[in-house]
Amino acid sequence: MSIPEVLNTLGIVNAVEQEKWEPTQPQRRPQRTDVRVRLLAAAAEEFTEHGYVAAKLTDIADRAGFTKGAVYSNFESKQALFAELLAMRSLDLAARVLAHISDLDPTAAAGAGGGEIAAWVVAEPRWPLLTVEFGILAGRDPAVADRYRADRRALRGELERLIAERAEDWGVGEKFDARRLATSLVALISGLAVEHSVDPEGIDEATIADAISELFAGAIARAHLD
Repeated sequence: MSIPEVLNTLGIVNAVEQEKWEPTQPQRRPQRTDVRVRLLAAAAEEFTEHGYVAAKLTDIADRAGFTKGAVYSNFESKQALFAELLAMRSLDLAARVLAHISDLDPTAAAGAGGGEIAAWVVAEPRWPLLTVEFGILAGRDPAVADRYRADRRALRGELERLIAERAEDWGVGEKFDARRLATSLVALISGLAVEHSVDPEGIDEATIADAISELFAGAIARAHLD
């Protein structure tokens, strides 16, 4: 008879408490990459639920199952954590959209790209709003501004590169202003997301898709006319 069974017979522990006597396997220390992934996932939940300003690193650490020290050992600040998370989300969207339109002709690509982005804005409306919130804070806080500026420039630069690659595939690479389109696209998405959050019926998915598709179509048309 095992120790838990003996104690249970004597009325010292009950069947539920026997679980405490079960031998446990030694816990493997998580790798640094695993820690970062869990922290980023927890941060995504915390930021979307509470917004950037109200989100707390302690709560993010708790969600991930770590101490606050684990956050600081991987990210220098809340700004750095949010900026990395936002960059990941933004680049993931850009890559997904451009992969979706890669085999399409320019005209079809304009419509498909607009539809893909519109679907994302409607499905995850809090993310574009978080970007706006972070940007407003950056306009008031020089420390936040430095991080925001660097990451947004990096995002626009990567988006410009991805757009330029597609322009080459369409045969208008030398004439296509990928930088202007990347800049306009980032700004348009932010603005439409805010309008949609306030008036989802007036600025619905179709309206968002049309606005973004027209931006793409205009850029493509200018490239063919030059």
